[in-house]
Amino acid sequence: MWDLNIIVLAAIAGLFMIAFAGDIFSRLMPRQIHSSPNGKMFSARSLDIIHSDNAEYWIWAHPNDSRFTEVAELLKVWWLDIKVRIKINELLPKTKYTARLIFKTVPTSMGLDAFQEASVSMGSLKQKKVVCVSPRVVVPPNVGLPVRRSDGWMELELGQFYCDDNITGDREVVVGLMETDNNNMKTGLIVGGLEVRPI
Repeated sequence: MWDLNIIVLAAIAGLFMIAFAGDIFSRLMPRQIHSSPNGKMFSARSLDIIHSDNAEYWIWAHPNDSRFTEVAELLKVWWLDIKVRIKINELLPKTKYTARLIFKTVPTSMGLDAFQEASVSMGSLKQKKVVCVSPRVVVPPNVGLPVRRSDGWMELELGQFYCDDNITGDREVVVGLMETDNNNMKTGLIVGGLEVRPI
């Protein structure tokens, strides 16, 4: 006859293992959220965020009031480097796309008003431009700025690219946001994902 305490402890341990396994699975299998039949939303887990595996710099949060089930929240870094690799054969041929970082900032954020470099690279195409995630003063007109979305998040265009009719094979486009020159501490950025959509 099983002791009741043993049965309860076993049940609790089983639930813990299920939750633990689910967390590990979510880390190993990045989620991709399709925002439309033609566009695609890449979750924060799908992005290559430098130091995001170190809880001293980034934490992974699961907000209840968000369209995203999991977000990356910046605690502190001196080097900001975010990239995503997109397989061309996942997109529509003969279509021009815009790539946009979806994010929020907290009121106490720091260091995000420094200019960042946005980039798009696909084969011989290499584009770079200056952007600012969280401007606090008037910036030059050539600096890309974020806009507020209807869902309450901000989006910042990192670049545009064109998919021709040759979308077979392993061709990919790499989209990035980087600021590593100022060596200033950056805090308070919440990354929801990156969206590519036709324009």
